Amino acid sequence: MELQRLEEFQIDDRAESQIAALLGQCFPGYPEGRAYFKQLPDFRYLCWEGGQLIAHMAVEHRMVYNDGEVFRIFGIADLCVAEAFQHRKLASRLISELSILGQNHRIDFLLLMAKDHGLYLNNGFELVANDCQWLIIQEHRALGIAHRRVPSSLMVKPLGRKQWRPGFLDLLGHVF
Repeated sequence: MELQRLEEFQIDDRAESQIAALLGQCFPGYPEGRAYFKQLPDFRYLCWEGGQLIAHMAVEHRMVYNDGEVFRIFGIADLCVAEAFQHRKLASRLISELSILGQNHRIDFLLLMAKDHGLYLNNGFELVANDCQWLIIQEHRALGIAHRRVPSSLMVKPLGRKQWRPGFLDLLGHVF
């Protein structure tokens, strides 16, 4: 098994094709043939076995505004593992690799949106309920700004000593 961390601009056509195929298999309704949902990530973790992509995690690197504080975050998107390779802790390994990277490079928190919380709770995330704001993107067009409370999907993992606040969260970009 080979684990890679690649900047988005380093992804070649072959890898992009396999990413799109895996995302389509793991997420029903994912845009067909596309390796991203709303926008390209900053970098990705790719896990390969015998030339086949078996796990994927996209990562956004940005600042967010949280109740009067500004934090450096990694936003996790499209974390998935091919069905034949599930239950081998590959997703936990990807999260662990990202956590180590963040701790070594002044990242305050990991953020993500999830409906199924078990994996993330087991990897140090906590469910939070902030009033949020983000850029709405639909099929390559910015449509405006969403203002919503996301009480059952926003999860954060602290990587240092900073405290997450329960107040207003501005993602300063699109949701991941």
